[in-house]
Amino acid sequence: MRKVALIGIVCCLIQTLWAQRQPAMYSKADQQKMNHWVDSVYNRLSPTERVGQLFMVIANPKSDARNLQLVNRYVNELKIGGVLFHKGSPQEQALVTNKMQDASRVPLLVSLDGEWGLSMRLSNTTRFPKNMMLGAIQNDSLIYAYGQEVARQCRELGIHINFAPDIDVNSNPENPVIGLRAFGEDPKLVTRKGLAYARGMEDAGVMSVAKHFPGHGDTSEDSHVTLPVVNKSISSIENIDLYPFRRYIDEGFGGVMTGHLVVPALEKSRTRPTSLSKTIVTDLLQNKMGFEGLCFTDALAMKGASAGKTENQAVQALLAGNDILLGSSAPFTDQKALLAAIESKQIPAKLIEEKCKKVLAYKYVLGLNNYKPIVIKGLQERLNTPHANWLAGKLNAEGLTLVKNTEREVPIKGLANKKIAVLSLGDDANNEFTQSVRNYTQADAFAIGRKFTPAQSEAVLKKLENYDVIICGVHTNRIKESVALKKLLVQKDFHIVFFVSPYALSDYKFSVDKARSVTVAYENTPLAKEYAGQLLFGGIPAKGKLPVSVEELFVADTGINTQKVRLSYQEAEEVGLDAAKLAQIDEIVQEGIKAGAYPGCQVLVAKDGVVVYDKAFGYYDNTRKKKVTTQSVYDLASVSKAAGTLPAVMKLYDENKLKLQGTLADYLPEMKKTNKASVQVTDLLYHQSGITPAINFYTSAIDKSSYSGSLYASARNASHPVRIDAKTYGRTNFKYNPELVSSTKSAGYPIEVAKGIYLNTSFRDTIMQKIADSRVKPRGGYAYSCINFILLQKIVERQTGKSLDRYVDDAIFAPLGAYTTMYNPCTKLDTSLIVPSSEDGFLRKQVLRGYVHDEAAAFQGGVSGNAGLFSSAGDLAKLLQLYLNDGTYGGETLLSKQTTHMFTHSKSKTCRRGLGFDKPDMNNKRSSPTGEKAPASVYGHTGFTGTCFWVDPDNDLIYIFLSNRLMPDRVNNKLSSMDIRTRIQDAIYDAMR
Repeated sequence: MRKVALIGIVCCLIQTLWAQRQPAMYSKADQQKMNHWVDSVYNRLSPTERVGQLFMVIANPKSDARNLQLVNRYVNELKIGGVLFHKGSPQEQALVTNKMQDASRVPLLVSLDGEWGLSMRLSNTTRFPKNMMLGAIQNDSLIYAYGQEVARQCRELGIHINFAPDIDVNSNPENPVIGLRAFGEDPKLVTRKGLAYARGMEDAGVMSVAKHFPGHGDTSEDSHVTLPVVNKSISSIENIDLYPFRRYIDEGFGGVMTGHLVVPALEKSRTRPTSLSKTIVTDLLQNKMGFEGLCFTDALAMKGASAGKTENQAVQALLAGNDILLGSSAPFTDQKALLAAIESKQIPAKLIEEKCKKVLAYKYVLGLNNYKPIVIKGLQERLNTPHANWLAGKLNAEGLTLVKNTEREVPIKGLANKKIAVLSLGDDANNEFTQSVRNYTQADAFAIGRKFTPAQSEAVLKKLENYDVIICGVHTNRIKESVALKKLLVQKDFHIVFFVSPYALSDYKFSVDKARSVTVAYENTPLAKEYAGQLLFGGIPAKGKLPVSVEELFVADTGINTQKVRLSYQEAEEVGLDAAKLAQIDEIVQEGIKAGAYPGCQVLVAKDGVVVYDKAFGYYDNTRKKKVTTQSVYDLASVSKAAGTLPAVMKLYDENKLKLQGTLADYLPEMKKTNKASVQVTDLLYHQSGITPAINFYTSAIDKSSYSGSLYASARNASHPVRIDAKTYGRTNFKYNPELVSSTKSAGYPIEVAKGIYLNTSFRDTIMQKIADSRVKPRGGYAYSCINFILLQKIVERQTGKSLDRYVDDAIFAPLGAYTTMYNPCTKLDTSLIVPSSEDGFLRKQVLRGYVHDEAAAFQGGVSGNAGLFSSAGDLAKLLQLYLNDGTYGGETLLSKQTTHMFTHSKSKTCRRGLGFDKPDMNNKRSSPTGEKAPASVYGHTGFTGTCFWVDPDNDLIYIFLSNRLMPDRVNNKLSSMDIRTRIQDAIYDAMR
């Protein structure tokens, strides 16, 4: 009696707090039209059909004959009112839905058990995070947008109801069934997130269903397999478990699902689940809490509803107050039981009328009075839109939670000269997390699998002792800490990311204590792994707050914020670009490949510090054996001037080791008595020195006595079979001067031109002498010259005492983490990463792969001021972002703001050129190297091999195109004649408008 009295007191209190109200979506309907439609349909239904409206069966979305026969029985014999589909594909579900709707006299309510959207049940759909990661997000407007997007996808698939949000308060870390399905442990947090999700869905026309009433968050058993008991006080239930439901009802949302639980504080029976309890469903939920929306049972086939029951659950569920019977294990049997109960007056006929009309009313509310079949064509594209992809990424980015950051080591800085490894526990070594880390720095990958023996695990950990920084991803809770792992933690800079439930951190207490940083990523999904790498390196800021406590380690709401310091990799919508218009790039690129303008290429677009387009197309060459990837490395040709030599010059200027008005005589003594002595650094950068455009240094290495006649011819003949340019053919039967060239490398012949071709050290003097002897036109006029930048290279090397490649790597590329941006990549990179530049049948008589195409650079050993640099588009973008950031990147200042601004914003008074950069020709846009839509502020460079980059400081925009158009034909000019590079650039500007 005392318990009953307590329940009565609580119910009276609840009744005063929770006013009864109709759900908002119901109230917005035209009541007169709705009632007319409901009555007209109801009056046409037989008693069996009226009962059938209360059934929502669970069906397979398979279009095979056997399954179609079963669903036809559901429609034609059971006369069901709705359906919930099992796992399948969107296309299959759409086909079966259309068939079922077509066969049904009354349009069916189609539901989804999609707590995290369609992907919870359907393949090939956008994978949104589970609720616990959403609970970490601080921006609730994103949760609302997520609800809207889930609803949009549901409507595309003919779904009217989503059994979400799960607003259970997960106050029990050992809960086996809720866990990551909950938004967190704080009732107010759960409420905020749940209401935002529900509001988004219902504003977009899909009914939300809050679950599992009266709260499944403090259970230690799974209601799918047993009947859990919630032993809590009424006060605790009221303040924790019922709080989100109270607010949900008060906000006027449409549906509630009753859970299969035993709650002794609310229901005296120890065997009757709450879903079948009139005390819970009718007295508490409907009468006292004022809920007037649709009340669904949890699936009646679950053991929590059926175990040990002798009475028919469907009958008991209706008598308890539920409106819709979900997921019966024996729907035809239950139908007979309900009809018998009506016949015996156990169930009043009036109750069936009320329930049936209520279901019909919500069918009207949800638009089924104007039912239209699902459009199958284009369904996949309509579901997985660019916006959906952006939102999924955004939710992951905002939810990741940095819970420890010793000495603010995240974002990880100081990449130069650090040996970094990624260790994956329970996942493949080269997973999305490792790939994400490699977007920022060079990293070796290791893995310890779930089935590794202790000896195998120890062997992996032993290898890691040689690394400076270890980044560990925990992808499963089945691999525990070991002695060797603990030893590494003490000795190394160790960062750990958990791609599991935050509760799993309790199993890694030593690791958490010793690690420099600890990040919670919640789930082992591709997006969580991708964005976790970005967080560690500052591509995205850390913003999330832990939605649950971790015993002895962290309290709820723990979360450390960080700043963005590097490029991130996100969808176009993040920066306001139109992804559909950016897709025009794909069409332009494929047009070029089809026409033979190049065998393959890379294209990268970044805006506002975000890489929004990074794609690889085609193959390395016309054999089509190896595909280009975003990690492939290209010969940049003259882009080297602005990406290799120029940053070195800028660094020297920054350090007061170089003056723009300084002359060649000031820096290169051998030029003092030449016609170039007074040429200034500025003249070289603007290409206004008057120095000859190019010099064929290689002719000095050829033994002229080895052939008779001319080295070149204007037409192909037997002696001159190799085409060099449009009007020149070369002789192939010449030999190199043995005093200058050797086929083997040695101390006397260290300069590698190509495989099997090595130059004597004296050839460097030959090059400088040929430059010194070359003619010079009057200064001031524009004449593009590779020699200008070779001279700048020599100045850099004299002023620093280092070769250009070593200096620019130490000062710029290594700190940037641009580990594929280098000279002579064949000596440092796996050859499989390097795209062949061209097939040289004239000088080197080989396919050039990792050896520079440009002859002037080749005969300097691949390191030259005019050419020689190789890179992937992704690493080149880091340098260009450094320019846009006024000299800072990754939290480090590599160039001063003043220097960077001056070099990137200066322009010649007599030509279009910038200070080391090329620029648009605003006076003649048709002949401009840029697209017609590029503003005057743009700076960049093009390369002979089919490359370019353009930086737009006005729009904070980077565009990179890398190809090997010379492979195999070095006179292939289709890239330019088809305006591929400029058309792509204009397409980018179109996407901004």
